[in-house]
Amino acid sequence: MAREPAHVRADLIAEVSSIAAGDRFTVLLRQEIDPGWHTYWVNPGDSGAAPDIDWEVPEGVTIGEFDWPYPERIPYGPLMNFGYHDQVLLPFEVAVGDGFQEDMLVLNGSGRILVCADICIPEKVSLSLSLPVTEKTVKGMNASLINSSRQRIPTLLDVDASFMFDEEDIQISVPLPGGGSNRVQRVEYFPFEKDQIESPAEQHFRFDDTGLHLTLKQGYAFEADQANLSGVLVVVESSGDEDLVSSFTIRVNTAGAVSGSKGGEKMNLLLAIVFAFLGGLILNLMPCVFPVLSIKILSLVDAVHESGGSIRLHGLLYAAGVIISFVAIAILLISLRLGGEIVGWGFQLQTPLVVGLLAYLFLLIGLNLLGVFEIGTSLMSLAGSSVMRGYGGSFATGILATVVAAPCTAPFMGAAVGYALMQPPLVAVVVFASLGGGMALPYLLLCASPGLLSRLPVPGRWMQILKQIMAFPMFASAIWLLWVVGIQTDATGMMQVLAGGLLLAFAVWLTAQFKAGSVAASVANLAAIAIAGVAVYLVLIQQPAVSTAVAAESDSNQSGVYSDEVLETALESGPVFVNFTAAWCITCKVNEINALNRPVVQSVMAAKGVTYLKGDWTSEDPVITAALQAYGRSGVPLYLLYSKGSKKAEVLPQLLTEGIVLDALEVLP
Repeated sequence: MAREPAHVRADLIAEVSSIAAGDRFTVLLRQEIDPGWHTYWVNPGDSGAAPDIDWEVPEGVTIGEFDWPYPERIPYGPLMNFGYHDQVLLPFEVAVGDGFQEDMLVLNGSGRILVCADICIPEKVSLSLSLPVTEKTVKGMNASLINSSRQRIPTLLDVDASFMFDEEDIQISVPLPGGGSNRVQRVEYFPFEKDQIESPAEQHFRFDDTGLHLTLKQGYAFEADQANLSGVLVVVESSGDEDLVSSFTIRVNTAGAVSGSKGGEKMNLLLAIVFAFLGGLILNLMPCVFPVLSIKILSLVDAVHESGGSIRLHGLLYAAGVIISFVAIAILLISLRLGGEIVGWGFQLQTPLVVGLLAYLFLLIGLNLLGVFEIGTSLMSLAGSSVMRGYGGSFATGILATVVAAPCTAPFMGAAVGYALMQPPLVAVVVFASLGGGMALPYLLLCASPGLLSRLPVPGRWMQILKQIMAFPMFASAIWLLWVVGIQTDATGMMQVLAGGLLLAFAVWLTAQFKAGSVAASVANLAAIAIAGVAVYLVLIQQPAVSTAVAAESDSNQSGVYSDEVLETALESGPVFVNFTAAWCITCKVNEINALNRPVVQSVMAAKGVTYLKGDWTSEDPVITAALQAYGRSGVPLYLLYSKGSKKAEVLPQLLTEGIVLDALEVLP
């Protein structure tokens, strides 16, 4: 019975026509593959096998390994294979020893090349190459073919990539330059080792200032402490009429691999939703949100005479304002990150424009609470029956509560938000909506429970006094934000925003001095608008300082400025504590006062030889953003404690106490 013709034909092609002893040359193993059939890369993917060739060579001659051209993804049912169609050229080096004395160099090889379509056939191949040995090596006629083969060999990137992981995913970060990343149409990753990734799964990529980030699904053989994720990247860019294809070999450093989950627990969607909900619930107790929520609850005292349905509707509208605001933040964050920006929770506070406007907002809230002015059911109307009768006021207060929550990070929240921003957009939106749901829950329950409403105190003068008292935390927040502006800009910038606040206060006072509807009131209102415009202009002209560093703050801790290089150097001499913080982060400042700056904590750090580093995220810093992302976080605070020489840190809770820090330091050797 006649044998079916081979579906792959192989031969050897040398770049020289003769070779001299002591020289080396390139040989190509050429495979000519029938249409519809394919052969395999060094890692064949989910099925298949790379070519297996045994060589017979004379003594004194050595043959190197194949240089593998970048492959293509070849789907087959539910599987994904890595290989080649049509033609593939596998270069390898042959070295002839100085003492080689034969007249002819003969290379013989035999083995199998697996070729597949709907079926797979291991084709037997016999290879042979003969070259005369002369006094001088002579180049052959195959230069163009040799050059063509080398164009498909990936270039070695002289950088160390890193990776992080959670329960299902792996994110590989490669410090590639971002220039031209907007032209990239596709990035494909091929690991050298089998089953490290789920080969058929979609591979997501994005560029930012720190480089390329690939999100992949874990394969069944992935083990974080033993993973080999080195491999080949194929980058396809649009370039005129034809696509430009580049390929790179990357080394992935496994020593610094970290889990993107909180406290060593593996994060998943359900856990992220629960963490986000708990974080949102705790946000109500943070100094940013508590005054706003307290005044809103006070308004319920005046509303006990209203129908239960009306009160419940107010609660639903407040919750809608909160949840919609958090979803809007999620959409904005996702859009910016897809556009190449490296942003996380609180990113808006990294610019003096937003911080200055937020300081104005706190000032206006405080003036409103003191009774300097009233604005119907707008954002400023946080108390009184007018708010309860205005459904728009309840919705607007939900938006306001979300806005003023920006400087705070609650426990559980950081891990959930960090996880969300690594996931597809729909998952991120669900997690942020859960965050808003947790924040809205207390007020929603109060509005939905007539029994709870009946327990509220009887209205009286005490309400007015308490409302006015709540103005002063608002003023304190405005002062603190002015200090943040001073750090982000300089003393002149802070003074300009302070002058704007004075103008704004005068403008709102002016509007209350004349009877509504009079000519004088109209003139006063126009003047107030003009004055407020000047105040806003004083914020608009602020520019971030060239450099801001938390280490420059005058606290009692001996601190260094965080960088990857400083951390690496410090770990050589002893343990390291890293405090990722920002001037606008209230939670960070509370932790420093209650724990990190306590004399006993500093004394133990000194006794243990701990180097204390601060990473300042007050203004945008891609290095710190990348460090946060490496631990699955998208915002501050983040506290890391490294043992001497360790590449993996212990992650401390987001709310610190003196005891928590001392317990962590105690286990250091």
